[in-house]
Amino acid sequence: MRSPCPAPRASELYHRWRDGSADPGNRPCLSLRLALIAWLILGTAVSIRTVIHPSHHTVFPIFAASAEHWWGNCSLYKLYPGLDRFRYPPVFALFVTPFSALGLTPGGILWSWLSIAVFVAGLWQYLRDVVPSRWTQQRKALFLLLGGLGALRGLWNAQSNALIAGLVLLGTAALARVASQAYGSRQAEGLKQALGLGAAKGWWLAAVLLAVPVCLKLTPAAPVFLLAMLWPRQLGWRLLGVTVGLSLLPFLTRPPAVVFDQYREWIGHLMETGNIRWIGFRDGWTVWIVLQHMLSGGSGGLALCAPMDSPWYRLAQLATAAAALGWCLGQRRRAGRYGLGPRWLIQVTLSMGLTWLMLFGPAVEHATYVFLTPPLLWALLEPQAWPNGRGLIGASFLLIMVLGWGAVTRLLAPNWPIVLTTLPVGTALFALWLIGYARHCGTEDQRSLQPPREGSSPILERLVSSPYRNVNAP
Repeated sequence: MRSPCPAPRASELYHRWRDGSADPGNRPCLSLRLALIAWLILGTAVSIRTVIHPSHHTVFPIFAASAEHWWGNCSLYKLYPGLDRFRYPPVFALFVTPFSALGLTPGGILWSWLSIAVFVAGLWQYLRDVVPSRWTQQRKALFLLLGGLGALRGLWNAQSNALIAGLVLLGTAALARVASQAYGSRQAEGLKQALGLGAAKGWWLAAVLLAVPVCLKLTPAAPVFLLAMLWPRQLGWRLLGVTVGLSLLPFLTRPPAVVFDQYREWIGHLMETGNIRWIGFRDGWTVWIVLQHMLSGGSGGLALCAPMDSPWYRLAQLATAAAALGWCLGQRRRAGRYGLGPRWLIQVTLSMGLTWLMLFGPAVEHATYVFLTPPLLWALLEPQAWPNGRGLIGASFLLIMVLGWGAVTRLLAPNWPIVLTTLPVGTALFALWLIGYARHCGTEDQRSLQPPREGSSPILERLVSSPYRNVNAP
């Protein structure tokens, strides 16, 4: 069942919560109000924790110290007493400067609220602009609630993952808007409007919103790259230009020699720590370690911190990355053949990029899975998804969102070390579901499940469902 009204923008979310309405008809939307209240409670709880322990069980002191080190011409990447290593690009130190200037308690509280606000806005824009079908307000509220569950661990200790994930979602939503507008212009009014000034501004906005999270943290670089490869002539060069421009911002604040030294140390830090593992990492290499341990009879302790120095695993990372890129480009052709539209294409591409990131990306821990939470919840809650894959996506949700929690693994891992693989195995199941879903879309069975668009005629339906030659395609 589709909602008769399109989802509002993120800026309208507060007004709808205040008015308790779901659409211009002023229908009650208690579920959406409850979801937002739950997020407010989470933000309040994190704030109270920050007031009580501003420097314990939180990474914000590391961020605040990085700003102080930057403006004091000190190295960002040395190991300072009482602090863990700073692992972000120099641009990040500039970004957290206002929060650092406020002190650990006020700055930490504002940092947490910023992360919550950006992530919730990203979730809402993702629902509004990326999810291919329209949902009821109750389904959207459940999506927002479960999104909080996926982000809870990272938000609790002030990690940046929720903020970065929210920025990626906002950028993806901007890309979906401009691609859909250009696609509609191509069908309705021709090429000139599709390539007009308005479309150019839309492509620039998408490039900026996708470049910012990559410049702050390299984690989402792989999925952002896949999105850029869908429209390299419209998005690729803009994304590259904005990324370079943002990376040059530190040169406006410190002497060039100091900035060059910071970037040199950052690159050296990445190369030095590329093979280092922490006990909390959960990726494909974790699966290999656990299987080795079980096949050897379970003797000795798990070598979860053993360096990732296997040449075959590096080869597997490259091979799967190439396979993910090829699959996404294949879905671009499939979208054109079956008229699935840019939103569908962006959705499956983002999902595949984040899946690869969780399985084979760098430094993937439990808190990193906040990136995968929106596509996973979409697959779980989408009423028109692949019917034969409901069990598969249900198992993926159970492994990632329930059994993957640190408290569960700490309880079960001593006797059942296989529980340490729940996050990557759940991600692999999601990848299988995604491949099956994409193959199902465009088939006769899938088209028979689609309800007719309101106010549409059979002729219009035939035009919309026909293969398109998209102006956005390279």
